Amino acid sequence: NHARWKAGMSYTIPLGILAGFGCWWAAFFLIGYSAVFINPALLEAVRPAIADNDWSLITTSMFIGAIVMYFFINPLAGWITVFITRNKIHAAITALPLTLYAISAHWFRLWGILPGWYNIMVVLLIPPLVYLGGYFVKESTKTETNQ
Repeated sequence: NHARWKAGMSYTIPLGILAGFGCWWAAFFLIGYSAVFINPALLEAVRPAIADNDWSLITTSMFIGAIVMYFFINPLAGWITVFITRNKIHAAITALPLTLYAISAHWFRLWGILPGWYNIMVVLLIPPLVYLGGYFVKESTKTETNQ
């Protein structure tokens, strides 16, 4: 029984990390698309940003709204990861590719296009908030028996 339990654990780590990573992106797009229904001006501002890389219509309040969104999606990614893997350190592993992508996007491709404060915050919020999300997973109350 113990050997079967241990063998089953081998897939939970990559599954948990992939699920956390995928959950981050799903939440990003779901919340982003939902936001245009709440604020129709956001849709008009985002259209030229996506089509022509023209971010000039995005207002400071829209950027702040995006930062608020990150306070939800980053911990969610960590929570999903730790819920599946049952190890808080795996939230840090989930944060790594998200942070590397954000560095690539916000510090290289979008630097000088989007406000510097926004680019910095997007990147710096990912590691601590993803890791923090893992702390919201309750410890398992079930006991394992070795036979």
